[in-house]
Amino acid sequence: MLKQFSLQKERLDAIRGALKSQGLDGFIIPRFDAHMAEYIAPCDKRLQWATGFSGSAGVALVTLDQAIMFVDGRYTVQVREQCPDELFQYRHLHDEPLKDWFAKCPDRNKTFAFDPMHIPFTWHADFKASLKASHNFLVATENNIIDQLWDDQPASSDVPARPFGEAFCGEHSNAKRQRIAKLLQESGADLLVENQPDNIAWLLNIRGDDIAYNPFVNSLLTLDKSGEVNWFVDQQKVPQDRSDFELDGVNIRAPQSFLAAVEQAAAAGQNISCDPAMLPVAVKFAVGDDEKITLQPSPATLAKAQKNTVELAGMRDCHIRDGVAWVKLEHWLNQNIAIRAKTENPITELEVAQKIEEFRGEAAGYEQLSFDVISGSGPNGAMCHYKVNQESNRPITPTDVYLHDSGGQFINGTTDATRTYVFEQPEREFCENYTAVLKGFIALAKVRFPAKTYGHHLDAIARAPLWSLGKDYDHGTGHGVGHNLSVHEQPQRIGRAINEIELVSGMVLSIEPGFYVAGEYGIRIENLFEVTKSSDGYLQFETLSMIPIGLGPVLREKLNGDEISWLNAYHELVHEKLAPMTPNELLPALKAATAPL
Repeated sequence: MLKQFSLQKERLDAIRGALKSQGLDGFIIPRFDAHMAEYIAPCDKRLQWATGFSGSAGVALVTLDQAIMFVDGRYTVQVREQCPDELFQYRHLHDEPLKDWFAKCPDRNKTFAFDPMHIPFTWHADFKASLKASHNFLVATENNIIDQLWDDQPASSDVPARPFGEAFCGEHSNAKRQRIAKLLQESGADLLVENQPDNIAWLLNIRGDDIAYNPFVNSLLTLDKSGEVNWFVDQQKVPQDRSDFELDGVNIRAPQSFLAAVEQAAAAGQNISCDPAMLPVAVKFAVGDDEKITLQPSPATLAKAQKNTVELAGMRDCHIRDGVAWVKLEHWLNQNIAIRAKTENPITELEVAQKIEEFRGEAAGYEQLSFDVISGSGPNGAMCHYKVNQESNRPITPTDVYLHDSGGQFINGTTDATRTYVFEQPEREFCENYTAVLKGFIALAKVRFPAKTYGHHLDAIARAPLWSLGKDYDHGTGHGVGHNLSVHEQPQRIGRAINEIELVSGMVLSIEPGFYVAGEYGIRIENLFEVTKSSDGYLQFETLSMIPIGLGPVLREKLNGDEISWLNAYHELVHEKLAPMTPNELLPALKAATAPL
């Protein structure tokens, strides 16, 4: 820890030295890359290099005399463990955002710098307005300060793209391009500027390996209203033999020419369609004239979210295969936790993380994990996005609560689920909390809702049982999931924050209420669901995940008849789907895990 502290102090000192030499008073370091992505390449982990914080969301402000970390509720424990309070201050990313800090800054005539390729339109507008209110200044840098200091910064990936054709995704790339071009025409724009790698992968029917767990290529793209595409990607990522790709009508361009191409299009009088929440503000600077910009969500984002019949069939299939891996994991845990705990070789968090990957590897069509396994025993489970490593790795004993959140990328879909395991009967307070989480999960899983319903309309349904106990959780209730793409897919989500995206049939979302006691344990139950439409026009959630839900801690008297019926019907379905693929020796374990309550 002392070595890590010294390294963090050294890097903060180096940043401050660079600020002084450039006549700056502070530098904004977001977790974002040029794609505003949650999952980023090693070469883009600037926030982690500068501060030591490894979470997937956050921003730091480093000034000449302060270093402030802004993180959301998932990381309030983690940030304090990774960023010592002798060096850092902490604020909530949403409740005490950086724009508010700027607005209340007591200093005057200070200059705060940022990289315009790593800050979205919306952030830039907020920061600029706040700093103007406090009589300070916001300036863009031509060269990122972190890149100037990061001597051993990794190189970007050079792995070639691979085709993901119509047979896998159900629609030819050209048909998608024409569909998006039509939407572009209807909006009155001439040119779509796209920087989201999963949108580009979906649109071009390609996949890649630039980002761990996310099968897409880091690149940029423009599509005009006739459907012609310029794809700004490293030439080495596109094979010379493109006969297996669907890239007719796609012009390959160097990434370095992207901003110049946008500037040229604007100069030629084209109206540029930009997603203000996702595009770097450098694009706005390139356009120059605000009247030439149409600010709207990318039409590809919503089109991608509505899965077609081929994609949904693949999602259903891969979740069955994934469910078998989970059954193998639970059986292995139950058979070995107590026995190994009595030896000098207890099961550890890292071992379980490796074991689920091994079990998934036995499934047909499995490619890789869809995110770092969250394998948290006891207090580590209380960190929502805990990532186990050699230093944090804990043994799992029979008295521990063990939280396991993991998923896989399959050739025909993406999975993500969470289960909370206990190996001895826990105390009643834990059982009350677990039962409340389960009740919220069931309530949302079985709700029916009309058209024009948004995720924030449904969020309270999952929280209500915990609220009745005076408890809550500080993360979203559900996120979108891609088809062999990002496990956290825009734009659909369920949470407190207003999200004006209508939930429609074909979308895939998680439902994952939880409860966490810092220093003790975490509880979360998560399945993926597809949104379907019933004959009366109402919408509902149909489960995709086929994984037994642990009933050991459930207080049966706290469940009503409808909740018990839902659980029993769910477990009957799980048994029906998994039994034909489950090894014979595990069938008794599957039957026991899915027995009616």
